[in-house]
Amino acid sequence: MIEMRKVLYIITIALLVVACGKRQKAVADRQEQDTVMQDTVSDEEVDSYSIGNDSFTVVYRQPVKGYKVAAILKPSNYDYFVSSADITFTKEGKSFTLHTECFGDTVFCKGRYDNDHENSKIFRKYRNKTVNADYHVTIDNNRSMPYYTPFFFKDMDFDGKEELVIVHYSWGVRFHDGYDIYRIVEGEPFLIDYPPYNDNVKFWGFGMTDYPEFDYKKKTISCPSPEGEMTYGKRIIYGVSKKKKDIVVVNGRKHYFNHMVVIKEIEY
Repeated sequence: MIEMRKVLYIITIALLVVACGKRQKAVADRQEQDTVMQDTVSDEEVDSYSIGNDSFTVVYRQPVKGYKVAAILKPSNYDYFVSSADITFTKEGKSFTLHTECFGDTVFCKGRYDNDHENSKIFRKYRNKTVNADYHVTIDNNRSMPYYTPFFFKDMDFDGKEELVIVHYSWGVRFHDGYDIYRIVEGEPFLIDYPPYNDNVKFWGFGMTDYPEFDYKKKTISCPSPEGEMTYGKRIIYGVSKKKKDIVVVNGRKHYFNHMVVIKEIEY
């Protein structure tokens, strides 16, 4: 009986030692993970993550092409260092709202990339407030599109009517803006969903960026292919179709617009 008690006692002690060892290892693993996180996450990153769902509102003082414009800014779902926004346009009693994952306005942030971690400071400063701002378009002579401008109006299909251009997060094209192009018909936005304006298959295509060159005399759009920062393989030239028009139907009425087609490909 005594021998049996000794055996049970030894087994109990052994189990306790094993359990204690596992617990100490788990604690050590957690401490190691915490150390890694502390080494890889900066104070600014912690600040940006703590923003959560907080937002602030930007109201532009001036009408833009007759629209009153207001935007609700939040951290982007794709990148905490980029501001996203729901932008609402109102004219003659009608409103519509468009979303962008890249609100690149120099008043509030530096385009798609926030290398100086300004956005986290901006959200702390304006959190849950309404900010009145001046709308501005930044022009760079080396670019065919405005720079650091979250939205603008420009004739993108050579029909004399300006489309609404919304900056979006362009996958894989560093330091260049991507665009969603909308025709506004009777107060409603309609996305142009074919190349060269949009080729965003499952959100991985580049779509329209600031790489293409517009020739308003010849009414052509010259696009490098593939788009990117490396050597181009060719250029694709789009021109106005002589056979087809884009048709948008609103309230039973047809509205006609120029349709763009490939007219030439230049191999390098």
